[in-house]
Amino acid sequence: MSDDFMAAFQELVERARPDASAPVFKALTVPDGRRAMRLERSFWTALEFIATEYRLSVGQVVAAIEQAHLNETNLTSAVRHTCIHALSEELGEARSWFSENSVQHLVNACPSPVFALSASRKLRYTNQAFLKYVRNNFVGADTQAPDASLRLQIDTPMEDLITRLQQGRNQPITVGFAIGLNERRVRGSINALLAPEWQHQTILGFVVS
Repeated sequence: MSDDFMAAFQELVERARPDASAPVFKALTVPDGRRAMRLERSFWTALEFIATEYRLSVGQVVAAIEQAHLNETNLTSAVRHTCIHALSEELGEARSWFSENSVQHLVNACPSPVFALSASRKLRYTNQAFLKYVRNNFVGADTQAPDASLRLQIDTPMEDLITRLQQGRNQPITVGFAIGLNERRVRGSINALLAPEWQHQTILGFVVS
């Protein structure tokens, strides 16, 4: 798993603009006049993001930071600190919504049969409606028996499906799937989506037939 996270971080670094660390001098209009400062491009981008989020101008954001007296002698340091703090809070809040617990809650809340399948094809979560779907399709079989071998497969290679969903901005894709129990097999179709989770690539399969 650490290799996966390192690869993801390396991709993030590669996406960073080569000149993002170059300092840029700008003059801003603030409520009581003008302020001029030199900041790296990445921090100007962060200030613009914060300003958009709070429906303010960049000048108003800088003025609010100055009035907070976070650093009496160095306004640029106070601005950098605020940018990091604000983005860290945004990231923390977003991560709380894109977690394993969120995926599990989403699966449990769905009234129709749904399952969560990892990129390695491991069945991670199901809901009661899905378990009922399995029981109805394997009438008379003991799905809880020690020798019961329940298998779930989708018709499209996981890597291809994940790539298609990413390229399509997670527009649902209908694919076939099959459930096998010992020697018996049932086929159907699902609407596949990427699960809202940042640590693992997981497919949500909403059974439609």
